[in-house]
Amino acid sequence: MGVDLSVDFLGFRLKNPLMLTEGPLSGDLQLIERASDYDIGLIFTKGIRPKRAVSPMPYMSRYGRSLINADWSDIGLEEWLKVIERLDSSIPLVTSIAKNYVRVDDAVDMAELLVKAGSRIISFVDYVPAELVKTVRLAKKRLKVPVMVKLPPFIRNLEEVVGQLVEAGVDAIAAMDSIGPVLSVDTTTGLPVMGSEDGSGYLSGRYILPVTLKYVYDISHYTDLPVVGVGGVSDSDSALQMIMVGATGVGMVSEPLLKGLRVFNSVARGIESFLSLNGYSSVTEIRGVTRKKLKTRKPITGMVAYIDTNLCNLCGLCEIVCYAKAIHRRNDSYSVDDLSCTGCGLCMSVCNRGAITYVAK
Repeated sequence: MGVDLSVDFLGFRLKNPLMLTEGPLSGDLQLIERASDYDIGLIFTKGIRPKRAVSPMPYMSRYGRSLINADWSDIGLEEWLKVIERLDSSIPLVTSIAKNYVRVDDAVDMAELLVKAGSRIISFVDYVPAELVKTVRLAKKRLKVPVMVKLPPFIRNLEEVVGQLVEAGVDAIAAMDSIGPVLSVDTTTGLPVMGSEDGSGYLSGRYILPVTLKYVYDISHYTDLPVVGVGGVSDSDSALQMIMVGATGVGMVSEPLLKGLRVFNSVARGIESFLSLNGYSSVTEIRGVTRKKLKTRKPITGMVAYIDTNLCNLCGLCEIVCYAKAIHRRNDSYSVDDLSCTGCGLCMSVCNRGAITYVAK
């Protein structure tokens, strides 16, 4: 038997935990239909606004291995109602409402119209957590479909907000939205890279993965509701990390924008390969494993680096990064001065050969 990648999410059985979340790749009927041809478990629409909107150009730009965007464009509610009515896809769809552009009652009014058109899951997005709580509370009174939210980053009272959302009746939580506002400047012109009015945008992609992982790890501790980890996932390893910290679903937008939707296929194969090689029969077996393992881990001290000369290829990276100057090359090998080594771990993290481990002093 093969590995089972399927997951249960808000009444749907998804073929895998991978999700195309809000962004340009799911901005109209044709785009959603195109995405449906790839190995995706669930699709979120682009954030829906009341009226059609167009973003000043340029509104997306690669930033190293990540992305900066100032994309506020949308086809508008009227067109989205037609999309929902016409859409015929085997992949479940979450209808995402850009709550930050409307009042609470207007957002729920929009949701009612979308549900009437055929939406089966509604999600609200806002940078003000209190607004999301109010919206969920009203939506649960008026809607008979699952309601979820997408949280902004850096909520200081995260546990309190999650508790309020749960009390309001939220069915699932996505975390997190992109980080910002941020600024990138083209030094040839002195102007911001983004075409927005003030030149600012929002950062997404690989660079924000550690922030998202901690967010999902904490939210999964505060509630047993399904959590969708969004932000920084670019390959099977980062997707596995997201599941291990507690995510039921794993969202991607930036990497498919930069590399194409086929990245979903490669990530799904990578997850399946990892699970098979490590003796797992289902992806659900690794969900939340990080918290379980941390409960039994004890702090480690008194260790120093050790370099296996049989594995070392003499690249010298370990010597370069050793701030304590504890690593030195002698003839055709590198060695560690135990008295100088602080056990920081940096040399081990940059070694591409796996030649560095830690031993007791």
